[in-house]
Amino acid sequence: MGSTIQDFFKNGFLKMKKSTFLLGLLTLYVSCERTECCLPPSPEILGLYVHDIPNCDNMNNLEINCTEFVKFVTESEVDLLYGGADIVHRFSYTRKGNILDLQGPLTSSFKVSFRIKDSRTLIRIDNGDVWIKSE
Repeated sequence: MGSTIQDFFKNGFLKMKKSTFLLGLLTLYVSCERTECCLPPSPEILGLYVHDIPNCDNMNNLEINCTEFVKFVTESEVDLLYGGADIVHRFSYTRKGNILDLQGPLTSSFKVSFRIKDSRTLIRIDNGDVWIKSE
């Protein structure tokens, strides 16, 4: 009978060690949010990004711009000059990973999204234009 009790404590202790180890691993896995511990940190995007419109000739007309820009003014808003226009628009934006979705005012049908390539480069998703940080 003594060996049975001894075997019980020996096997029970080993099972408890394994259970404690597995419980510890599970706790570590669950407590680690994938966005914080498993992905590289997101690059800082605040600042001004510019894109020169190819083959643009404004014929010295100040109302036609050959440079587009997006300026991140807060954590949720940008100023956007696009399409050769001379009016800067305020857009809100959301960020999901490395994708930025800009939403204009209700009167604007213009929708644009960017992929963050790195801390100095945005890629416009719909046409592949490269926007470079200038400040």
